Amino acid sequence: MAYYGWVLIKFIIGFVIVITHLNLSGKTQLSQMTPIDFIGNFVLGGIIGGVIYTDAIPLYQYIIVLLIGVSLVSLLNFISKHIHCIRSVTIGDPIPIIKHGKFLMENILQNKNKIDILKISSQLRSKGIHSFQEVVYAQIEPDGQMTAVCEGAKMPSVILMKDGEIRKAGLIEIEKDKDWLLKKMKKIKIQEKNVFVAEFWQGNLLFILKNGDIKKLPADLLKKDLE
Repeated sequence: MAYYGWVLIKFIIGFVIVITHLNLSGKTQLSQMTPIDFIGNFVLGGIIGGVIYTDAIPLYQYIIVLLIGVSLVSLLNFISKHIHCIRSVTIGDPIPIIKHGKFLMENILQNKNKIDILKISSQLRSKGIHSFQEVVYAQIEPDGQMTAVCEGAKMPSVILMKDGEIRKAGLIEIEKDKDWLLKKMKKIKIQEKNVFVAEFWQGNLLFILKNGDIKKLPADLLKKDLE
């Protein structure tokens, strides 16, 4: 009975540590998890499963190893969240596949292992879109879901900056470059380091600053570039 008692204690300790980690990180649902979380959960599960049935590893070492694993997953998530180039590798960026009603074959062929055209067709139907002919814009999100816009509907917004860093993929999507964005920021006296999020939508440029303030670029300053 003593053996089973220790197994139960180890299981409860592992369960509590992992659940606490998931709650603190806000990753309590599968849809919220990143590839790092999935791999980390396999590793943590391996640690728990490999230890609870053996007496060779002391309880304190089991707890320390489990805490190291949790800390490593949290650190990798923190790094991928704040460093865009690492985020692109670990989490990924949206993949545009249709723009202005035209298929972007370069993106589709480059990511052919991620993109199944039959699955995309099925996802369109689940959204009430019956044909590719209705779609003017579509992209695959990092979580595998699809965003699609039909003719006459409003295009989704594009995030150009996050945490003071310019997102090159966002600028490419609206066919602008870094110099264009910096010039606009200079006109309304905004510095990169002070920007929490910069959003481009329907020809409007919105900056949310790290202190909570919101600044919009007047339409007349964007008009010349958008004509």
